[in-house]
Amino acid sequence: MKGVLSILACWCLVAVHAQTTHVFWAEDSVRVGDKAKLTILVKNKPAKFDYNPITGIFSCEEIHKGETLWKPGAELEIASFRDSTYTQKGIKYWKGVYTLIAWDSAKYRLPDLWMSWGDSTFSFRAPNLYVGFIKKKVKEGIEEIPVDPVNDYLKLLKDYWWVLVIVTLGIVFAIRWNRRRKVRKTEELSLRERTLLTIHQLRKKEDWLHGKTKAHYVAFSAVLKMYLSSRYELNLMERTTQETITLLKLKQLDLRMVKRIEVLLKEADMVKFAKTELDDIRVRSSLLRLEEIVTELSPLEIPE
Repeated sequence: MKGVLSILACWCLVAVHAQTTHVFWAEDSVRVGDKAKLTILVKNKPAKFDYNPITGIFSCEEIHKGETLWKPGAELEIASFRDSTYTQKGIKYWKGVYTLIAWDSAKYRLPDLWMSWGDSTFSFRAPNLYVGFIKKKVKEGIEEIPVDPVNDYLKLLKDYWWVLVIVTLGIVFAIRWNRRRKVRKTEELSLRERTLLTIHQLRKKEDWLHGKTKAHYVAFSAVLKMYLSSRYELNLMERTTQETITLLKLKQLDLRMVKRIEVLLKEADMVKFAKTELDDIRVRSSLLRLEEIVTELSPLEIPE
């Protein structure tokens, strides 16, 4: 009986002092170029606690208005990160606050964040962030003229009825055209097909020819890590190149293939962090090598 009570007492003590993590935005919707604050709050901060903040940019996924699929290559600029430890009502807290800026109108999905306490490592995900434009009505300098809405609409309909007919016919034509295109049954793309399609889109954009070599290689490394993560059930998005290579070796990949992957990741790191400039031939060569790796690592696909 005493043993049971001791076990229950220990369990209650652990439950009371268990660490909890809460991640939230000060505002989950901001304007393009405005600062968004992401807070990470740990309750009952343990003595052995470690969190390495991300610097420079968050490499995340985005989805634009009217789209349905997330795509990699989005960036949130990290303006600052501040952390503090404090005690409130006898409970010790750790708080870290990122100040982030987005320069594109979209919905952003951040990657998993990692921290460790004791001998364990934990991951957690922030809520999505909405970034867009806020329209403001300006009244100064505008003379307001009262309009009878009923008479105005009737007059417009009478004068421009042909526009309504053309628009209606256009909508009907578009619906029938889409139905014809959907007659052929479409199959869900495989991981290999999705990845090769994304690589094709990177090649088509040619960001490196427009002074955006760094942005290109941010998306380039994200595509490679996302493919490897899905292919081998790993979480590589926030891993360093060395950590990625170590995890791939644990999956018993062919060492020559691992070396080829390492060369591509280090090439991307040189551009992203060392600001190395690569010529057009070198960039196109890396895209070709990426396609070859994806093709070779993908399972054989036999059409039905």
